[in-house]
Amino acid sequence: FVGMFLGLMAAWPLYPGGLEIFINELADPTGNPAMRPVLLIMQGVASFTGFIVVPWLLLRYVYDSQVQKIGLRKPSLLLALLAFAITLFFMGFNAPIIEWNKNLTLPWPALEETLRGLEDALARTSEFITRFDSPLQLLAGLLVIAVIPGIGEELVFRGLVQNHVYRLAGNMHVAIWVGALLFSLFHMQFYGLVPRMLLGALFGYLYWFSGNLVYAMLAHFFNNAFTLIMLYLYYQGQVPVNIEETAVIPWSQVMVATVLTGVLIFVFKKQAANATLGESV
Repeated sequence: FVGMFLGLMAAWPLYPGGLEIFINELADPTGNPAMRPVLLIMQGVASFTGFIVVPWLLLRYVYDSQVQKIGLRKPSLLLALLAFAITLFFMGFNAPIIEWNKNLTLPWPALEETLRGLEDALARTSEFITRFDSPLQLLAGLLVIAVIPGIGEELVFRGLVQNHVYRLAGNMHVAIWVGALLFSLFHMQFYGLVPRMLLGALFGYLYWFSGNLVYAMLAHFFNNAFTLIMLYLYYQGQVPVNIEETAVIPWSQVMVATVLTGVLIFVFKKQAANATLGESV
């Protein structure tokens, strides 16, 4: 709530109108292009405060100075590239799951109507924010939607939540999946719940296998940045396919992506173990 308030206060002066009109515009900002940078600033300040500043303060001053204990070390180039490749091919594996979850039908019509309404509203706002008109807007979007969440959300859901659940349950698989579920629930998109949970679990396993939270941060950043760049190129007419249209991916490509994801995760785990062994010698 503090982050949202600070984001609101930071964005309001940039809006060419009074506070009351500004608040009304926030209810449905998609009809006014002037609201795009305003929303980016709001989201950036809120995310930076809520997902980086507050967690860092908690780790530093509340949880017995555990900033270093969560594993924030300089990454190796090989493992970073493997994390990027895993994330890229995981998109292909996740595509049919995204499509299935998106078209899921619930046995409760009233609940489904409510959830669909919320989902559609979030989708409209997301499309509005990410329809960048210039490279400068794209760079701002990468900072707000890729860099800050890549660092902050991993700090919270893997650095704080996953480690805390592991201390309570004593089982890393439980910790990873609880963190992944909460990560997905946080985004408040029921019709993307399962694929986002799987993505969160992927980040959790990269963190566990390497013992270094930076790889989860890099993978998260790559996932968001790659999607934003491909959307920008699509809207600019530079690529023919909308990356968010998961129904167009052939099953043969899904199978190849799935196999490559598994192989690369195995290689990542082995290389991370070797790197850890080398550090301990």
